[in-house]
Amino acid sequence: MRAFFTALKIAALALVFGCQVASAAWYTARGSAPIIDGNVAQARREAIDDALRNAALQAGADVSIEQVLENGTLLNERMQVRARSPIRTMRVIEEQESGKAVTVLVKALIDDAAAKHDCYAGNIKKTVLPFLFRYEDPDASLTAAGMDDFDNYLSSLIYGGISQSPALTILPTDRSRLLISRSASGPNYSLQRTLDSISRRTQAQFIIVGSINSLAKSEVGENAFTKMIYNPTRTIRFNIKVFDVYSGEMILSKDYAGDAEWTLDSPFVIRSDRFATSDYGQRVQQLAKYAIADIVSTLRCQMPYARVVQVTDTAIRINLGSNDNITTGMQFKLLHRSDYRDRHAMTYYQHSDTSSVYKVVDVSPNASTLIPASVGNQLMNVMLDDLVMLKP
Repeated sequence: MRAFFTALKIAALALVFGCQVASAAWYTARGSAPIIDGNVAQARREAIDDALRNAALQAGADVSIEQVLENGTLLNERMQVRARSPIRTMRVIEEQESGKAVTVLVKALIDDAAAKHDCYAGNIKKTVLPFLFRYEDPDASLTAAGMDDFDNYLSSLIYGGISQSPALTILPTDRSRLLISRSASGPNYSLQRTLDSISRRTQAQFIIVGSINSLAKSEVGENAFTKMIYNPTRTIRFNIKVFDVYSGEMILSKDYAGDAEWTLDSPFVIRSDRFATSDYGQRVQQLAKYAIADIVSTLRCQMPYARVVQVTDTAIRINLGSNDNITTGMQFKLLHRSDYRDRHAMTYYQHSDTSSVYKVVDVSPNASTLIPASVGNQLMNVMLDDLVMLKP
């Protein structure tokens, strides 16, 4: 009898373990950290932390910045992966030390079930169009002297990072210049029309616009002797804005700033280990990670909208499909679009809520077919360019 109960316990434990494993998946990611004051062990720990953060980002975890305090003193800022996507186990499968930095490749078993269900819209992919980082003004461009290609470097660093999130589909970077006033207040109807045009051309729901404000270099001291002893410092300041193109609303605007000792003599290549492992390069990468975390956290749980692209006597079709994780049975709420002109012949539009609900009955990779969820929700008032919003 004792043997029977022992076997029963083992079977139960095996079942529980099997269920846990079924809700987890393996993720592989790289991480790096600079070697400071010759402390290789500390750099290795920080590189592993960075790799685990990247792995959790792939799993769909929300990421936040936590200020670590000890005795009331700010020691550092680090990325904290929230417990909703716990890392069950991990192992380092590759490690490199360059003398200035440690780089690791880790494989982690992550419980991604919680990450995918912590918000209803978290598992629906959002299509994002990023715009190439631009210098804010001619003065900002002058501060980048000797740092050719930095705008492309920062763009690829941040947009490559957010592309790891399974909740986002990142379109190729748009290299055109989108003019947005930093000091504008109130409705910007010109921007609204521009965003509407972008949504039609690319099918994106969100856009990201980045601007570089300063890369200024400052000498330490004013006399030649001081300059011989101390290295100059260099600033990095940039801004990121995220817009919902359907509503025309700016849902994120944040500035990032830092500085570090500048030890690089010209000429040098931005996309090189020499730059990446320098104090300044490490500071840029740190700020980029903060920006990545903010963008993913902002977009991940945004309710997805879709455009009505076809109306028939019995159904409507929208521009979201299985590639966006849309499935049959999901329900969407209709929003009517109204276009109007003012006395100066300027065209505007707005979307208004309705009580009409439609459910998905057929899904293809890039589109879905919806029918009224009840007899009270008719199709006679649905028009092309109306929007539907996922119903919680």
